[in-house]
Amino acid sequence: MPEKNAASWTSLISCCTRLGMPEMALEVFGKMQLEREEPNCFALASAAKACAVQKNMDMGRVIHDLVCRYGLLYDVVLMNSILHMYVKCGSLVDARQVFDEMPIRNRASWNIMIAGYTLEGWMDEAARLFDLMPKPDVVSWNTMIAGYASRNECQLVLECVFLMHRYDVDLDQFTFPCVLEVCGSFGVVEFGKQIHAYVIRSGYESNFFVATALIDLYSQCNCVNEARKLFISYSTHDYPPLWNSMLACYANSGQIHDLLNLGSQMHNYGLIMDSFTYISILKACIYELNFGLGQQVHGLIVSSGFQFDIALGSLLVYFYAGCGKIRDAWKFFFCLPDPDVVAWTGLISGCVQQGSNAVAISLFRDMVRLDVEMDHFVVSSILKACSALATLGVGKQIHAFAIKVGFDLEAVTQTALVDMYCKSGEIEDGEVLFENLAQRDTVCWTGMITGCARHGRAKEAIHYFQRMVDSGVEPNEVTFASVLSACRHAGLTDEAWVYFRSMREKHGLTPRREHYCCMVDLLSQAGFFGKAERLILQMPFEPDETIWKSLLGACRIHRNLEHGNCAANHLLAITPRDTSVYIMLSNIYASLGMWAESTRCREMVKSIGKNVPGSSWIEVRG
Repeated sequence: MPEKNAASWTSLISCCTRLGMPEMALEVFGKMQLEREEPNCFALASAAKACAVQKNMDMGRVIHDLVCRYGLLYDVVLMNSILHMYVKCGSLVDARQVFDEMPIRNRASWNIMIAGYTLEGWMDEAARLFDLMPKPDVVSWNTMIAGYASRNECQLVLECVFLMHRYDVDLDQFTFPCVLEVCGSFGVVEFGKQIHAYVIRSGYESNFFVATALIDLYSQCNCVNEARKLFISYSTHDYPPLWNSMLACYANSGQIHDLLNLGSQMHNYGLIMDSFTYISILKACIYELNFGLGQQVHGLIVSSGFQFDIALGSLLVYFYAGCGKIRDAWKFFFCLPDPDVVAWTGLISGCVQQGSNAVAISLFRDMVRLDVEMDHFVVSSILKACSALATLGVGKQIHAFAIKVGFDLEAVTQTALVDMYCKSGEIEDGEVLFENLAQRDTVCWTGMITGCARHGRAKEAIHYFQRMVDSGVEPNEVTFASVLSACRHAGLTDEAWVYFRSMREKHGLTPRREHYCCMVDLLSQAGFFGKAERLILQMPFEPDETIWKSLLGACRIHRNLEHGNCAANHLLAITPRDTSVYIMLSNIYASLGMWAESTRCREMVKSIGKNVPGSSWIEVRG
């Protein structure tokens, strides 16, 4: 084997570094040292790059010492490699010392040092060094812009762009996406449109990376038409990130139909669908609660090999839980190696939705015990569980937890807290929270009205409803159900009629079955049987047994045989073997002294009972 010389050693080290084998490059460099072969500047530079990749600062210091020993400090390329090594290893103090002692610096030297400061978040130091730089180039400006963008300093990003334009420094394909992302995040759409014009004038509109950033800008600023026009001009190209951005735009704006159509087009055109594609489509299925389509998407995820993607796995848990398939949600949840907050939230909200509130609270306790990072949506879901169970003690613990982690200032948490206290009977505490809210949406007002109505505070419920309407907040169907329930408990027939009619006439809402049921119960309890029966006949759907039983029950109280017989006949047509109907009818006859008819009804109860197999809940003791 021929003897190795400095050139062959250097070539081998450089080759290993270039091919992404830094560990082997350093091993070869070590053997070169053992052979006492003096390294040249190229070998030292390649070894320094390998140290940067490996973050091996100990070997990097050895290389730096060799550079000093061999007097190579005037080789600016080599010194930049040493500088880059210290920056990548996170030792900015050493990097700055090297920078200050460099006898010759070029733009790359300045840019490496500035980039080091920005990556560590030392923007003040980066700015000071940037101001000292003889003539910053586009790389220097891009580095500063990226640094400010990472700290969400929108104003400074825009100032940098303005100064670049002022100093005739051309923005490039790296500047545009960063600036557009900042404009989108802060909703600075007008400035973003100016950047769009600059993009067209500079000839970068054909750059897919820039085009994707433009669609993202319009998406974040809810300018769907602009995003769509831009996308259509590129839609013939099979660049997946561009399609994904448009999918995300439709998802953000709630245009689910367009989103699903676009996803279908991607599939039909044979375009590559990645995890980002499936995430957008799956979110649409969650929004629509479209179980059939979600299963098809799940099949595509599996066939495409993305079934082990953490984000998709978490969304699948959320999807199945939201569709009421709790068993499937549990199965996918346990398949996740490390469930994130999306998976936990999906499972907890699914349990609450299915009425498994105690299980939801237990899951939340597991999250706290396992120190899983959570958000305010989890807390609001658990507060809903506490509301349903009326577990005030647990609810107060969750409230304390929300204050501790800072979620008590989130609107969704505040609304859930008001609802929890009101439904648990602590109306005064709910009122205090409610009155201190800066903004109150429909859900918040409804929670307050429902709490008052549920606990017999009809006047307060009506008072809050009037305040809600006067403040300009639109009530929904749940709001009206609560205020009508309050009127029913208080016997406020005239007020209930006003609210019931206003649903359609003033607020454009179609009364549901529960609204009609409440009105029928209120009218019949007040003795207005004719009005109650006419309302039943005017309903846009078939009356169920609940409505007829409300009427029959009121007939028993008021001894109204005529309407009682009518209600009983309708009930027996729906449920002919319901003995409770005969019992209530028997009581009406008895109250009127019609004992023969009452007895006949009682005999019907016995007759039906003989044909039904008996069962008992009483424990049999041996």
